[in-house]
Amino acid sequence: MIEIITWDMIENVWKLHLWPTRKSKIETNSAMCYQAGYDMFNMTTKPTFFGYYVDNKLVGVNSGHSCNNNMYRSRGLWVFPEYRKKGIGKQLLLATIEQAKNENTDSIWSYPKRTSWKTYESAGFRVTSEWAPSETSEENAYCIMELK
Repeated sequence: MIEIITWDMIENVWKLHLWPTRKSKIETNSAMCYQAGYDMFNMTTKPTFFGYYVDNKLVGVNSGHSCNNNMYRSRGLWVFPEYRKKGIGKQLLLATIEQAKNENTDSIWSYPKRTSWKTYESAGFRVTSEWAPSETSEENAYCIMELK
């Protein structure tokens, strides 16, 4: 079951599991823009944090927030290994896509790790860049889904 969760709940999962070696500060939002650059406007929008629960245990997370150019960013998808391959990641992405639609944005984008790409593809995203190393992964690529 998916619920809206708090920053503290998702931050712990991100710090301990998704980005344990990350050097830059983990924040509620990201200034990163789709395909290039940074825009501090992205840091001013209200994020939504999603948690997936099984038997009252948090087993997966994702977040989203509005960005420049009337886009929405999906960020921080993580499902604990013992709960993977059950559709939880896809359900978290679909909840994030629905939030993007509720906020009347034109598209939703992300910068997933290659290891999670099949989940994004199953939710309807398409890759729009080459796979390349980042601060948090050996391979990330931009992906997008048009909403209008």
